[in-house]
Amino acid sequence: MKFKYLFAIIGLLLVIIFFSFHKTPSLNNRIKNLELDQETIYLIQRGTTGKLGNVAKDFNIKNSYASHLGIGFLENNSLKIYHVYVDKSKNNSNLYIENIDDFIKPEDLNYLSVWKLRNIDSKSFRHIRQTLIQSEKENISFDFKFEESNNAYYCSEFIVRKLEESNVKIMSDHKKKIVGMISQILKKDTLTYFPVDGFESSRNTTRIFEWVK
Repeated sequence: MKFKYLFAIIGLLLVIIFFSFHKTPSLNNRIKNLELDQETIYLIQRGTTGKLGNVAKDFNIKNSYASHLGIGFLENNSLKIYHVYVDKSKNNSNLYIENIDDFIKPEDLNYLSVWKLRNIDSKSFRHIRQTLIQSEKENISFDFKFEESNNAYYCSEFIVRKLEESNVKIMSDHKKKIVGMISQILKKDTLTYFPVDGFESSRNTTRIFEWVK
């Protein structure tokens, strides 16, 4: 009987391992087949299952998967993604510039979606692109206080502010009552912020890709 249970457990582990290794390649293959356009601005959402990701999801309006947001465009036929993250990069900045393969590297990744900004003409595209490139020279830090300040942003705030510099609006701020430890840390009972999914109902965005693990 002990051997039967042992074989059953081993079999179950092998099944889990098999599917774990085959989920990500399917995502990679789908990304490779994703058709992206030149002179187009994209918003890229990802979701993770870790503690940080789950906390971020609690502040979404509807999307129960997305926990992080980036913005990008095609550069040398590769999607170049700008995003602000809580951990500092190798350049000692909270601004990351990555390709899509690096953006989806978190081991606990369970969600990815790509959205296209509509009504962006060539002039607007060039201005947004230049604004993002210019941000590489800025000393950008993470906005732990969730307050408007120079060069300190959380992920969606960075995108909203940089697009505003090109007179492009994708969402309005959102208010949420907060309690417990988060309220104590931020020293406020109402949070005004830009949700990771705050743009999804905008007429200026269209989802072109979605993957859920």
